[in-house]
Amino acid sequence: MPRKLFTTREFLALGHSEKELYWGQRAGKWVHAAHGVFAEGPDEPDAMTAAVARLMASGEVATGLVSGAVYGLDAIEPKTLIVPRRRRAVAFGGEPRMVEGVLCACPVQTIIELAAILDDLRWEQALESALRKGLLTIEQLENLLPELAGSRTHGSPRIRRVLALRPPGAPPTGSLMETLMVQLVRPIPEIPEPERQVVVTDEHDEFVAQVDLAWSDLGVLNELDGLQHLGQPVHDARRESAVVAATGWLVGRFTWREVRDVPIATGRRLVKIIEQARRRPLPF
Repeated sequence: MPRKLFTTREFLALGHSEKELYWGQRAGKWVHAAHGVFAEGPDEPDAMTAAVARLMASGEVATGLVSGAVYGLDAIEPKTLIVPRRRRAVAFGGEPRMVEGVLCACPVQTIIELAAILDDLRWEQALESALRKGLLTIEQLENLLPELAGSRTHGSPRIRRVLALRPPGAPPTGSLMETLMVQLVRPIPEIPEPERQVVVTDEHDEFVAQVDLAWSDLGVLNELDGLQHLGQPVHDARRESAVVAATGWLVGRFTWREVRDVPIATGRRLVKIIEQARRRPLPF
């Protein structure tokens, strides 16, 4: 999200004067961000704040990368946001909506526009976060595929490709880290598609835990530890112990660095766990 923004008109409507606006800027309470728009705080606006300020000044609707960042979608880095020249596009998915004071293209329109900007992996990350937030559904996108292709909408082949990779009925991933792990294992032939958001129960069919990713037919679960990374899963030793006690499954525990920075080594390690699981009788 951008920093808190306000317009000169809004400031004056609260009963303040132009002199107060000027002295507030001199005192470092806010800075000029665009024509008639100010950002709270003494620092210069970052790319995200500057982009939104320009939209507020012009009265335009935030689209693409900017609306994606306002919605908080994965794979978009607000601080280094570079806004490409906007293409004239057919509108899909509904009317713009106000989000945290910013008028944005609707989520469906936003995710379609992002397909023309991001690569397959990053677009999938943005899509999974939009699904996780309840902003749209897979059915909405699937229903639009013929219209997208017919109108030659930029990015429509990418949308079709990525949707084809999702297992039918699969829930959204629970975090960016989980999406990265799904993408990491996908090209490895020794590792089948993992189950997402798996609910584990005990012998009395009572709830034990929900785990990020698992291969229940092999007796393997993945525990992801994104400690110190905002919004990412944090390893819970007690939960892991409870799941192992209830199922006897093997556990693969991976950190943010392992998943994000050394995917090849992480994939090899997971292959060894999967192979070990295949060599032993399924527990319980």
